Amino acid sequence: MKLDGRGNRELLDLYISHLVARNRSQRTIKTFKSLLEKFIDYLGNKHVSEVSTWDIDFFLAKLRENGYKERSVYTAAVAVKRFMEYLGLRGNIQGFELPKRPSDLPRYLKPEEVHEIINAASNLRDKLIVSILFCTGVRVSELVGIELSDINIDERSIRVKGKGGKERVIFFDTRTRDLLTRYIREVEKDGYLFPGREGGHIHYVTVERIIQRLAKKAGLKKKITPHILRHSFATYSLSCGMDVREIQELLGHSSLRTTQVYTHIVRRKLLEDYRKVWG
Repeated sequence: MKLDGRGNRELLDLYISHLVARNRSQRTIKTFKSLLEKFIDYLGNKHVSEVSTWDIDFFLAKLRENGYKERSVYTAAVAVKRFMEYLGLRGNIQGFELPKRPSDLPRYLKPEEVHEIINAASNLRDKLIVSILFCTGVRVSELVGIELSDINIDERSIRVKGKGGKERVIFFDTRTRDLLTRYIREVEKDGYLFPGREGGHIHYVTVERIIQRLAKKAGLKKKITPHILRHSFATYSLSCGMDVREIQELLGHSSLRTTQVYTHIVRRKLLEDYRKVWG
């Protein structure tokens, strides 16, 4: 890419358009844009073509000073690295190493806690949202994009588009089937399963707020997000004997290594249960 005459902001806009064109998730685009805007502000009058590894290291150190957590700093490093690579500036950052990726085990809920959240919902739509997220492990970005035509009630399956536009089929349980059957009677016969108020589909932020509100209403003290329900699906499925590769397929993970983190959760739970019995 020719950088002559293009300012940092214009180059960032081009990169964000690249992410949109590659069908990256709204969340990823929003996060990368926010972090890269901070990086450009940090650079001041310095053009991105003059950036070196030192500049990135100082920027990441600044984020740490400002209270950014390990995971956010890691994400910022990935965003800057990919931005530089997109601009053809690999040579500028030769030798740059990403920070160590945080290895915190994913948080999850027990099935009974999820059922408390579902029971806290006063309307069918919110009950169904929680139920689908838990029993399918679907991403919130995938959930909001589900159309009625994607659903097969008899087979208890849903066709979803994952990262990079990759399609896969997920399945739901009988509880969700019953909720879904009742809910569909109340909505249009085509279009999105969860339509927005002004057309299109419901926004993923709305789903996050629904989950947080219901968790609080159910009396759960910890912060609950749609992604924790995804973790809960994987953890529970693995603990009940499902093969990790089957879970990988259902979650839409491109790498088995990503899914294998849940085996550590199950082992830790096994150890906790053992110590309750044996001390």
